[in-house]
Amino acid sequence: MIDAVGQIARTTALDPAGASAATGATTSGAGFEEALTSALSDISGQLKHAETVSISGVKGEASQLEVVTAVMDAEQKLQAAIAVRDRVVQAYLEISRMQI
Repeated sequence: MIDAVGQIARTTALDPAGASAATGATTSGAGFEEALTSALSDISGQLKHAETVSISGVKGEASQLEVVTAVMDAEQKLQAAIAVRDRVVQAYLEISRMQI
């Protein structure tokens, strides 16, 4: 599962210069794309860290407090990502219902 989240962050992005040249739009969307990619990378890193600390806890190399803290932080970031995803889907559905 963690690798799947990491793959989302590594998806190939559109070339902002090529996209703006083709559509005549500005490259202000590149900032949002970079922010989203950065957030997904951060979430992926947090999940991997929680998994590593959990395995260390099973081996007895990490305390229970460290394991719980890492897992709770990862869960919080994942819940935030899910909330953002839900809002994006909701916005898309709202736009698709608009009359032209």
